[in-house]
Amino acid sequence: MSLPFLDIHTHSITPYRNTLRVLNYIIGQEAMDNESLYTAGIHPWYIDADPSLQWQLLEIAVGTPQVIGIGECGLDKHCNTDWDLQVGIFEGQIKLAKKVGKPLLLHSVRSYQEITQLLRVQQFDLPVIFHGFNKNIKLAKQLLDAGYYLSLGADILNGRQDALISEIPLDRVFLETDDKAIDIVAIFSYFCAARKLPLVVLKQQLMDNFERVFNYRIEE
Repeated sequence: MSLPFLDIHTHSITPYRNTLRVLNYIIGQEAMDNESLYTAGIHPWYIDADPSLQWQLLEIAVGTPQVIGIGECGLDKHCNTDWDLQVGIFEGQIKLAKKVGKPLLLHSVRSYQEITQLLRVQQFDLPVIFHGFNKNIKLAKQLLDAGYYLSLGADILNGRQDALISEIPLDRVFLETDDKAIDIVAIFSYFCAARKLPLVVLKQQLMDNFERVFNYRIEE
């Protein structure tokens, strides 16, 4: 059996052949089934004015074995959610991730400095993945130097991230479809072409990254 394509972050419930998907569960907006793998989190766009019920649902979700990470969560300066409320909810999810020993998958819009500062203050030492990363290579190197992982999505198809694809350490990268109606195979194919890398090598490396970061063993 060939290695599956790994889609580390998707909102789509449409299955693709030979693909291992980690579905996103936005607390209060989406639902989980009993078969898929998930990350679960309180997204900054969707924080209730009184988030106590969201917290209860999140704590229940992260206690299940099918939830392998917390997120997407983070900070967003472009949304209408009160900033202090965003910060408080994000801090709480950092602490919860530490408590349950699961990695974070992060949403960041013009908030990389604030997010990394909070991670340092909280002394968060588990893996951190910045999902949908589409910023400049200077910021990418800063995040990589800090020990974080980057997940690249459909934005790589426009050709503006080829330099990053050429330089990013393969043991610190993931690929994703997010909310795009696209097959993860297209993203894998583009990455391999830009990196001049055999597809089987990339598939194996991302699976190794997945098992290490999420402490989840894929059965042969």
